[in-house]
Amino acid sequence: MAAHNVQSRVRVVRRRTPKAVRRARTLAVLFVVTAAAAVLLFPRLVHTQTSLPPVGVHHTVAPGDTLWDIAVAHAGDRDVREVIYQIQRMNGLSSAEIYPGQVLFVPTELR
Repeated sequence: MAAHNVQSRVRVVRRRTPKAVRRARTLAVLFVVTAAAAVLLFPRLVHTQTSLPPVGVHHTVAPGDTLWDIAVAHAGDRDVREVIYQIQRMNGLSSAEIYPGQVLFVPTELR
């Protein structure tokens, strides 16, 4: 009788159902595809190399100055229109309108 009182300990292994396996695989594939898409679509966010600060000078606008005049003075071998675009972009200008006393960052080199 003692043999009947001793319960044999059987380890029950719970197996995944095929539906759960498919769901896990689908989620894993979806995660990998999402991560790959993020890297391809947003490379600047993933870019690990530090960017160098722009090289340039601060120019205080004098009466009669125009963006064209400022760009010509600092363009060197570069296209003046490209320098004007960079001045506008770096200083948050929505137009070519500038005012005396305004301080503008003017890029002097491209990196």
